[in-house]
Amino acid sequence: MFPLALLLAHAAAAHARFTGADGLIGADGVLGADQLQYLAWIRDAAAHGGLASDLFTLSPSGHVYLEPLFAISAALYRLGAGLQVAYLVWKPVAALALAAAAIAWARRAFGERPAARAAAVALSLFLCTPVAALLSWTQLAGGRFRFNLYLLGDELLLADKPWGYAPSAIGVALAAASLLCVARALEGERGGHSHRPAARSPLALGALAALLASWLHPWQGITLVIVLCALAAARRLRGAASLALPAACAALPLLYYLALSHSDPAWRAASHYEVIPRLPALALLAGLGPLAALAALGVRRPRGQAFELIVLLWPLASLLTYFANDAFAPHAFQGLSLPLSVLMVRGWRRLRAGPLLGTIAICLATVPGLAFDARKFVRTARGHAAQYYLPRSDAAALDWVAAHAPPGGVLAPTPFAAVVPSQTGRAVWVGHGYWSDDYPLRAREVDRLFGGRMTATQARRFVQTTGASILISDCSHPRDLRRALGPLIARTRSFGCARVYLLRSSMLRSSSASTAGP
Repeated sequence: MFPLALLLAHAAAAHARFTGADGLIGADGVLGADQLQYLAWIRDAAAHGGLASDLFTLSPSGHVYLEPLFAISAALYRLGAGLQVAYLVWKPVAALALAAAAIAWARRAFGERPAARAAAVALSLFLCTPVAALLSWTQLAGGRFRFNLYLLGDELLLADKPWGYAPSAIGVALAAASLLCVARALEGERGGHSHRPAARSPLALGALAALLASWLHPWQGITLVIVLCALAAARRLRGAASLALPAACAALPLLYYLALSHSDPAWRAASHYEVIPRLPALALLAGLGPLAALAALGVRRPRGQAFELIVLLWPLASLLTYFANDAFAPHAFQGLSLPLSVLMVRGWRRLRAGPLLGTIAICLATVPGLAFDARKFVRTARGHAAQYYLPRSDAAALDWVAAHAPPGGVLAPTPFAAVVPSQTGRAVWVGHGYWSDDYPLRAREVDRLFGGRMTATQARRFVQTTGASILISDCSHPRDLRRALGPLIARTRSFGCARVYLLRSSMLRSSSASTAGP
């Protein structure tokens, strides 16, 4: 809850509206952009029966996206909850789910050994690869290499997933729960009969957890399918009938996302946009190498035990997911700290280095990374980024557009444009790093317009090609566009330092022209 407390306190001190975004990493450098997309999906789903479309483009986009958490949030919003509250209600749920998963995982691995359980829980939740933390603090090595290691450490660090990524956190927790249920079901079988009553209940729960984990975080779904198939092979197909159900449940959402990527233009574009490429081999070696070396000491023969096989298969499956999936490949490492924690604690026990050194080692593997992230968020929260805070004038302009403006898409400067869909329910021409078409080019052009760096002829031609019917300039872009746009403007509304321009529909080109770019 640390980022939320910071953001709310600063919003109150600055007399600004908190947008609801609470994440530190964004698309193409736009902080909080992912959370603003979640908020936009929730608002759009509330108006369309739980199905959302992409509001970060004026290109055609169908109401095809159904996500269980956002559908519930949309219902809460329809019932009168504030949009921010309807979204942020999942933050404490995510924190509790991660804690419960880490505790259950450690208890299953170490039984009645409280020190080992505590160490495993600490590493499961707070592990941040030490090399990444060291380079982040000291600023050693090149900037790109430091960022790659920081990204790797951030993917491993489960404790910061509720910072803006509650669906991911809950997805990881459900993946762990699914595998624990599967292990219990297999170990409850006798004589290879997979349908005995003792195995039926955990198997059903494991299948449901796999379905939801894959739906909320597809990378977990891919990893689960690989683990379950490899588990069946390792057991020489003993219990394969039991494993087929959770594997099928994990695969169903993947088929849904595959269908979206082929049938909907917005999802097709987003699925082919490599905003987070694979990390270079040196970054993987430096970040994961020390952890893997200690974990290797903790490997032991599974002797046919389902849980022991899962502990070994999960890291391998994460690596396969990382190399097999082109979209946001580093997300495959989320949840990897759970099996690594078991293997690392076992490896440390084999070294017989003692509890004092063990405590110091855990602190070195967790505290520096946590502290660096905390410092980074403190500095970000103290700023005035439009993704987090809306001054009164900007908020009033957006409220008026939401309630009174005629239908149509919106053209607004970046990064302010990122908040428009969630605050108004309107689509924008550009606003999100990988959900808007040609984001870098479009962001430059729209900022040229609102920065007054276009001639009148250029400005009018550009606005007409976007297909937008409403322009909004925030207080960070106070230039008056009435002279530049001239006859295109039907009416202007001022809200302090913010302005809304309504354009004449007779002078606008078809919105389909927006797909051609500026």
